[in-house]
Order: sequence, then C-alpha cells, then structure tokens
Amino acid sequence: MENDILIDFRFVAKEKPRFGELFLITGEEHPKFPPRNNAFAQLAKLGFEQLDDFFGILNSEEEGDDVLIWLFPMINGEEVFHNSGPFDAIRLSYSALRNAPVNISLLHNCFNTFKEMPEVEIEFEGNPISDFTPVQTKADEIVAHWRENKIEPGSEQSLLIDDEEEDWEEDEDWEESDDWEDEEETGDKKEK
Repeated sequence: MENDILIDFRFVAKEKPRFGELFLITGEEHPKFPPRNNAFAQLAKLGFEQLDDFFGILNSEEEGDDVLIWLFPMINGEEVFHNSGPFDAIRLSYSALRNAPVNISLLHNCFNTFKEMPEVEIEFEGNPISDFTPVQTKADEIVAHWRENKIEPGSEQSLLIDDEEEDWEEDEDWEESDDWEDEEETGDKKEK
C-alpha cells in the first residue's frame, strides 16, 4: 500500500515562481536569490524550513517522523534538485504511516492555505480536486489498513517499515567496479 499522500499545486499564471519567491515560505529572503514578488511570504505562517533543496515542517514531538510535511519544487511533473526555477508546480508530501493521525490536520491547513494562492490548480492521484475530502479519505484508508495490521501510524514500529523495498539483483544498470579499491590504495599510498 502506498503510504505517502502527494498533492500537487500547479501554477497556471504565465509568470512562474523561482527559488527566490519559493524561499519566502521560510519567512526570510534568500541572500543569493532575491524574490521578484512576495506571493509566498503569506505562507511563512505554516512553519516551513529549508531542508537541503526542499522545504519541510519539522516535527517537534517525539512521536512520528522527523519531517511532518515535505514541500518539493517541480518542473514538468518531476521533483527537481539544485534548481533555481522557474517551477510550474510544488508538491506537498505527507506520510500517513509515519505520522500520528492527528497530524493530518496540519496537511489540511497547508492545503487550505495553498488553495488560496492565485492561479493555482490542485491535483491528487492524477485528478483535479477542489477540497480536502479525497485526501482525508485516502489518509483514513491508510490509517485503517495499518491498524488492521496491528501497527499504529506514527509509532516507533511504523518508522521501521520500509516503504520502498529494493531488489538489488534486478538492478541491471549497476555494475561493480574497482574504484573503491583504487581509492583505498591511493589513500594508503598517500599516508606512507
């Protein structure tokens, strides 16, 4: 079962936000990327912080994941890294397994706040939405699934569940090389 709830907010305005505008969600201006407008400044009250290339709302409680909600900038339907924009969308990501069920109210608040931005379209599971009902329904299904399996969402036990079990044997593109050995040998030679 997919445990992450992904909500995309697509910008339909001609002028798309760049990193400088998006950074205003932290409540500060970025020193290297000055904003062209202050549209995202109104979102600072949500509590997002910069976490590497992304933004997130940190968990202040001991229960649940370290980051309650992630915000990813997007271009052409893909999350982007080390990119100054312009972005055509942003994605909110929330784990209904790794967070206590009460935290869905924080996602609901973010949803309502982003919804108020001018010229934004909201998409959830490939469909346009105008209210939080489908998101809440999905979160309730995930919580019910894990409770049926005797795991309380947001518990220590829930944090041990790996969402993406990788099968390394099927990764045909990955090839072993002697690079690690060469680096170790070079390091050993330098030490002598």
